[in-house]
Parts: sequence; C-alpha cells; structure tokens
Amino acid sequence: MRTILVSIAAVALLAGCKGNAPAPAASDSGMVTPDPTPLTLPSLAADPKKVPLPGSYSNANDGTLRLNADMNYTLTGTDGKAATGKYAWYSDGKRIMLTGDKSVFAVADGGLYKLASKDAPLTGFIADQLWTKVP
Repeated sequence: MRTILVSIAAVALLAGCKGNAPAPAASDSGMVTPDPTPLTLPSLAADPKKVPLPGSYSNANDGTLRLNADMNYTLTGTDGKAATGKYAWYSDGKRIMLTGDKSVFAVADGGLYKLASKDAPLTGFIADQLWTKVP
C-alpha cells in the first residue's frame, strides 16, 4: 500500500512541475530565418549566339553537361552515367537542344536554363533550372 502511495505522489509531483517549466528561448524554436539576400539568376543573353557555349555546365540535381565547339556534348548524371550526342540551335537562336535526349536549354549569360519542353516560356526561371558554367 505504501508503494502505491509513493508512486501516486511522484506522478502528482511531476504533473505539477509541468506548468512551471521555463519557456524555450527564441533560438530554441527550431525556426530557420530566411536569408534576406535574394538569389540573383542570370538573365537570358541579348544575343545568345554570341555567347561562347563550349565549356562545362553544372547542376547539383542533374549532373554536368560538357558542350564542345564541334557541336558535340557529354551529359553526365549525378549517378556517373554519361550520354553523348550532338546539340543544335533552334531557329529562334535563343535555345539549344541535345539531340540525344531532346533536352532543351535557354542560353543565358554565364549559364543555361533547362526547359520543361521546347514550348516552355522563356520567362519565370527558377534556380533548379540553372546549369551554371564552370570556369
């Protein structure tokens, strides 16, 4: 009987302390303060055909793309698998297409934007679409 009373008293004591616990500090809230500096994405090139395309481009989610001066490319995924083929300019002179997998890219100053399709608008780009030119 005494053991039961001691157990009940311990539970009551713990329950009574719950309301008196100190409030968590503001830094303990687990909330992340967003970076106030907005990400600046490169704009589309005024004359894309004057942008020196040959070189390597990188996208953290998709891998690397190497464009060669002879209009050949190598696309290496994040899994290490590589695909090769040719790339060509669209008639509008603002986009290129990888002939192997039909990927379409808009040409920007210092990078490429991967488009969802050949008919995708050339506006409203997001950071995930950007393939940055590697120096």
